Amino acid sequence: MEQITLIVAIIFASISVTTLGCLWLSLSYFKKKKGLTKGASQSDMAALQQKVKDVQEEVVVLKEEVQRLIRIAKGKDA
Repeated sequence: MEQITLIVAIIFASISVTTLGCLWLSLSYFKKKKGLTKGASQSDMAALQQKVKDVQEEVVVLKEEVQRLIRIAKGKDA
């Protein structure tokens, strides 16, 4: 039962992080589109692209971990 709770917690955390990231990106996009903030410099863009890559890598790792936990919960892997 603890493994299932752990799996569900990881899934909800992943969904929450992804949702908050999308919301933050959407809000910053619309603020820039309306002219409320200045455009990003090249270094800002590079930093944002690196952060996006980091988040994508973390999502891949989380998906692999969820799959591993599911296998453990089903008793197919130790």
